[in-house]
Amino acid sequence: MESESLNLNIWGSLIRREAKAGLCYICRTLEDSIPATAVGEEVPLDPKNKVALVTGGGTGLGKEISLKLAAAGASVAVNYSRSAEEAAETASEIESVGAEAMTVRADVSKSSDVRRMVDEVVERFGGIDILINNAGTTVFVPFSDLDGMTEEDWDNIMAVNLRGPFLCSKAVAPIMKDRGAGKIINVTSSGGIRPSGSCIAYSVSKAAENMLGRCMATALAPQIQVNNIAPGLLDTRWGRIWGDKATNDYKDRALLGRLPELDDVADAAMYLVRNDSVTSQTLVIDAGVLTY
Repeated sequence: MESESLNLNIWGSLIRREAKAGLCYICRTLEDSIPATAVGEEVPLDPKNKVALVTGGGTGLGKEISLKLAAAGASVAVNYSRSAEEAAETASEIESVGAEAMTVRADVSKSSDVRRMVDEVVERFGGIDILINNAGTTVFVPFSDLDGMTEEDWDNIMAVNLRGPFLCSKAVAPIMKDRGAGKIINVTSSGGIRPSGSCIAYSVSKAAENMLGRCMATALAPQIQVNNIAPGLLDTRWGRIWGDKATNDYKDRALLGRLPELDDVADAAMYLVRNDSVTSQTLVIDAGVLTY
C-alpha cells in the first residue's frame, strides 16, 4: 500500500506540473482526478464543509469566532469548561444558520480531557480542520503587587493559557495532517507584546503563547499553518471587569480612539483561516495602542 501511495503521489505531482505548464491536454484532463492530499503538498483550506474546534467557544470572542465559522459553512465544536449554558446557546445559534454544532466540555490544561474532547469531535464530525485556541484564564492583580501574585494562580494561568494550546495543537496535528491541511490560531493578547494586562502571569503566559505559535508553525509545516491573533482590551465579560476608568484610559491611548471591535478581531481570525500563505505570525488588533 505504501508503494501504491508513493507512486500515486509521484504521478500526481508530474500530472499537475505538466497541466499547469499547459504541456499536455491529457494531463489537464487527469488533474481533476488526482487526490489533493498527496504527500508533501499543501491543500487550500476553505471553511465551507470543514470542521472547527473552538476552545472557550461559548462566550465573548470565542463565540464570535464560532458564529463566523458557522456562517462560512463550517461545522463547529464549541468547547467549554464551566460555561455549559452559554456554550449550548452558542451551539443553538450556530444551528439556526444551518450549520452543524456540538458542545464538548474539557479542561484544556489536562491532557486526558483534551484527548477525550478531540476524540468526541472526530467521532461526531469525522475530523478536525481548524483549531481556535481561545480558552484562557486570569486573575486581576496589579503588576506592582508581587505578593498578591500567588504560586497557585501563576500555575493555573500558565496551565490554561500556555499548556492548553500546546496540548490541543498536539492532539489535532495528526488528524489535520491525515486530511492534508489544517489551520491553528492562538488567541493571545497585546499584553503578550507589551507588559500590560490583568496580572504579570497573564502577560507572561501570552508572550509565551506567541512564541508557542511560532514554534508550532515550524514543527507542523508545511501542511499546517499556525498563527496568533493578539487583541487589545475588548468589550466582553472579562473586559468589563476593568471598569470605566481603564476603558477610557485605553481609548485615550488608542490611535483610533476606541476599543477594538469584537467583530473585527473575529474577522482577523477568519482571515488567517482562509489565507494559505501566512504562518508563524502574530496579528495585533488593538486599535493602535501598541504604537506607543
